[in-house]
Amino acid sequence: MQIADCKLQIVEDRGTRHGITLVELLVAISIIAILMTVAARMIDFSVEDRRTREAGRAITIYLGSVRNRAMESGRPCGVMLRRLEGQPLCVVGLDQVEVPPPYAGDTLESAARLQISDISGGLASLSAKMLPEINADLVSDGDLVQFNYQGPFYTIVARTATSLTLQVDLRQGQILPWPRVGDTPPLSPPMPYQIIRRPRKSAVTGLQLPLRAVIDMEFSGTDEHSIGAQTNLPVYIMFSPNGSLERVYHHGKMHPGIEPIFLLVGKQERVPLAHNGPSPAEDGLYNWQDLKNLWVTLNPQTGLVTTTEVAKGSDPFESRGIAREGQSMGGR
Repeated sequence: MQIADCKLQIVEDRGTRHGITLVELLVAISIIAILMTVAARMIDFSVEDRRTREAGRAITIYLGSVRNRAMESGRPCGVMLRRLEGQPLCVVGLDQVEVPPPYAGDTLESAARLQISDISGGLASLSAKMLPEINADLVSDGDLVQFNYQGPFYTIVARTATSLTLQVDLRQGQILPWPRVGDTPPLSPPMPYQIIRRPRKSAVTGLQLPLRAVIDMEFSGTDEHSIGAQTNLPVYIMFSPNGSLERVYHHGKMHPGIEPIFLLVGKQERVPLAHNGPSPAEDGLYNWQDLKNLWVTLNPQTGLVTTTEVAKGSDPFESRGIAREGQSMGGR
């Protein structure tokens, strides 16, 4: 009888089925969902970081090829930073540009007569009567003019075939010898001139950065200045025929290439939507605070381009200073 009871108990135990309760199933699904979310974020961050590095490497190579082009052609050559439409603080590509030959009129006797019309706030406004008429289609507002092949460069702010309206910054102590309105004679003697025309996009294929990888114009700049945060105007970086930085066009003006240039390569979601705005990223960090981003640095004397990882600093300028001292990543 006892043996039969044991056999019956064994059969009953073998026939028992243990299922999963609804609560256990929901817990398991929740854990799987959390793990998948974490894994997806890790994969997403890895992809973004890889895109940033690819962008830094591509920018370095492209700038190097443009520098070589300037040295081979014997003429200034450079790049224009292509801004993202609707979000101008993001640069999404580079286009190669070249400087057309200076324009000195259409005849050997071409000349100009100058008159100062106003001096205010350290800026002088002038008018130049062109003799004979010029081809106004060959020059643009923002082009630079020099008279008698010496002295300061004057910026063209308006133009017609018969006259140019010019502006020059006098805060560096320049003295202008030209007559003013009401003086006798009212105009200077005729003088030869040359117009240094702004860079023009070449036919060479430009560089498109990987998706959502950008040059952050809010924090890119020189040691102490921004090169494009407060304006939507184009930024040009030009190399001279000897390979050095020749000039930089930003904020509508030409600046000599005497300072290193730091381009912050980062992620689009960390770029402010407006100048001095907050970072739209979930963690509130800017690109200069993301240690997985890159600084691409141009040396003004040699024109050589190096790439360094963003280092922790108290502000963008300190981070740039660390980048100046950083070693090249060698294309990593």
